Amino acid sequence: MELVIETNNLEKKYKDFKAIKNLNMHLEKGAIYGLIGKNGAGKTTLIRLICGLQEPTSGTYTIYGVKNTDKKIIDVRKRVGAIIESPSIYQNMTARDNIIEQLKLIGSPSLDEVSDLLKLVGLEHTGKKKVKNFSLGMKQRLGIAIALATNPDLLILDEPINGLDPEGIVEIRELILNLNHKKRITILISSHYLDELSKIATYYGFVDNGQIIKEISSVELNKKMEQKIEIKVLDIKEFVKYFEKYNYTYEVVDNNTINVYGKFNLAKFVSKLSKKNLMIEDIHEKETTLESYYLNLIGGKNND
Repeated sequence: MELVIETNNLEKKYKDFKAIKNLNMHLEKGAIYGLIGKNGAGKTTLIRLICGLQEPTSGTYTIYGVKNTDKKIIDVRKRVGAIIESPSIYQNMTARDNIIEQLKLIGSPSLDEVSDLLKLVGLEHTGKKKVKNFSLGMKQRLGIAIALATNPDLLILDEPINGLDPEGIVEIRELILNLNHKKRITILISSHYLDELSKIATYYGFVDNGQIIKEISSVELNKKMEQKIEIKVLDIKEFVKYFEKYNYTYEVVDNNTINVYGKFNLAKFVSKLSKKNLMIEDIHEKETTLESYYLNLIGGKNND
C-alpha cells in the first residue's frame, strides 16, 4: 500500500480556536478519497495545510513520503494540482488563453498540451467565448484543466460541484472518474453532496470538530449500507439455526435483535418464519444511506 498523503496528529490553531486537532489521515495511491464533514468541520483548513497555503501549528504530514518540514516538499508539491474554494480564472479571457497563462506561470516551455487539456475537460469547442459567459459547470471544468496543467499525480478538489445544476454535476462526476480511471490520478475531494460523492468515492474520511473520526473503504461502507430487515425476537437461538440452515446473511445485534441483509417481500418473509414457528415481536425494513451513516457517526453511535 503506497500512501500519497499521510498526516500525523496534525493541528491548526487560530488563537484559542483549533480548526484541526490531532488529525490522522491516510490517502492511498489511486483512490478517490471523499472528505465528508459539515461546514466548519475542518475540511478546507486541512486542504490548505496539505497544499502549503498554511503551516500547521503542530503535527506533521507527508506527500509521497516527503515530510512537510523537508525542503524537498516544494518539489513534491509540483505533483499536486488543486482547486480550493473556487477556481482562479481570468473572466475576460478564453479558456485557451487561461490555460496558456497558467502554463507560462509554471514555466512550461511548450504550449502543445493546451488542446489536449481543453479536450480532456470538454471545452475544446469554446473558441473565442470569454469565460465570463461560461456556465458555472464550464468554469469549474476550466479550473480543473488549469489544475491539471502541471500534469499532477494528485488532484485536490474542494467542493467542486457546489452550486452546479444537475447537468453540471454529471459532467464533473464523469470528468473525475475519467481522470482517476484513465489518467491514474489520485483524487482528494471534499463535498457535502453525499449522494453524489457516494457514486465516485473509493474511500472516505469523515471529519467532525477538526478530527477524522472514521476512515473506511467504499467496499466496507457498502456492506454497512445494504438493505436489511431488523427483527426483534424472543428466542434468538432458533432464528440463528434457521438462518444458518438456509444461508441467510444475518447479524446478531443483541440478545433480542437480528439484522437480515438483502431485499425481501416482508409479508412472505414473515409468513415463511411463522410456518417454522419462529415468532417475531417486531420487524422493520431499513436501508442505510451515506448521509444517515454520517449522521449516526457524528452523533456518537457505533457504526463499527
